[in-house]
Amino acid sequence: MNCHYHPTREAEAICIRCKNPICQECSIKVDDKTVCRHCLRENLFPEDDPGPGTNFWERLMFFCFSLIPGAAHMHMGLFRRGLELMIIVFGVIFLAGAINVTAVIPLVIVPTWFFSFFESHHLRRQRELGETLEDRGFFDSQLFDFSFLRSKNRLVGGTLLVLGLLGFMSVFETNLIYRLSPEFQRYYFLVRNSIIPLGLVLGGIYLLRKGHRPLPGTRAGHKEEIPSSDAG
Repeated sequence: MNCHYHPTREAEAICIRCKNPICQECSIKVDDKTVCRHCLRENLFPEDDPGPGTNFWERLMFFCFSLIPGAAHMHMGLFRRGLELMIIVFGVIFLAGAINVTAVIPLVIVPTWFFSFFESHHLRRQRELGETLEDRGFFDSQLFDFSFLRSKNRLVGGTLLVLGLLGFMSVFETNLIYRLSPEFQRYYFLVRNSIIPLGLVLGGIYLLRKGHRPLPGTRAGHKEEIPSSDAG
């Protein structure tokens, strides 16, 4: 049986007031009786408990904020995390619109929106349980590790080159392509629609060839001999 307030922890007692299973961190002994911190806080500070109407409007306002990436985090005082979420979402929309590559918007916006929505409600629950929230950013935490990009300059450069090429082709398609001959249009769309599949094929070939490369210090088809422990 797990703790009611910490589902990942094992319960060690039952609160005599709310009858919920609680872990050691949530347990407080009062005259040989066990009560949870939540019930004790409600009894000690009843004036801090808002009425049902106030609680409803507060939760409704928080829900509306959670629909905007980063807004609910700012509402809880996590301004750095909320600002970075907003920069990611609206920055991608602006850049994708500027280079006419709107197809990449859902690939970034949809996962980021779901992450922001569910994390904001998770953090709200942690705050209601009395836990301290740390305003950590994405770019200096272990959640997103960008160190591999420093050693993958070709990968980053190739990605930027493909995005720029797609943006240029989108501008060309919007303004000039329909003024040219149908034969040219047919070859143009053939090349345009083949860029991403061709990139996937080349990337797969690169990964396969990289996986078959021998380890440094060894030769292909040569197995390293393990020295015998016998002295002679």
